[in-house]
Amino acid sequence: MANHQRALNDYVSLYETMNLGDLGHLERFFASNARFKDPFNDVQGLDKIQRVFENMFSDLDYPTFSVDEAYLNDDIAYLKWRFNAQLKGKQILIVGLSRVVFNDQGLVSEHIDYWDASEQFYMKLPIIGAVLRFVQRKVSAS
Repeated sequence: MANHQRALNDYVSLYETMNLGDLGHLERFFASNARFKDPFNDVQGLDKIQRVFENMFSDLDYPTFSVDEAYLNDDIAYLKWRFNAQLKGKQILIVGLSRVVFNDQGLVSEHIDYWDASEQFYMKLPIIGAVLRFVQRKVSAS
């Protein structure tokens, strides 16, 4: 478990300081066949995980993660985090939880994010958000 605690600390540090240059070194943190899932992606393999983060850096300005809580139980960790970025000049804040599984080598074999994409992302988009807010008002008025 000490190996997993060190791996968790390093993983949290990666997220809190991540920049585009770090993406060439993800093999230090992820197993080659690791799975990464969030509301937009469900990929397996280091190259595909790297592309998810490359897209994040190309699509968003100033993306940063802050990990507020990290809990480890054997080889499974839970992280409560905040993600801040800008999309076309508009500030985005997403709060979420991740379940992270470490293998025997202390590498991440699975990372699954849980957060409400409709409330924290889609509702803030101009056209889609307006439609979703209209539907939400109609459903809650019933």
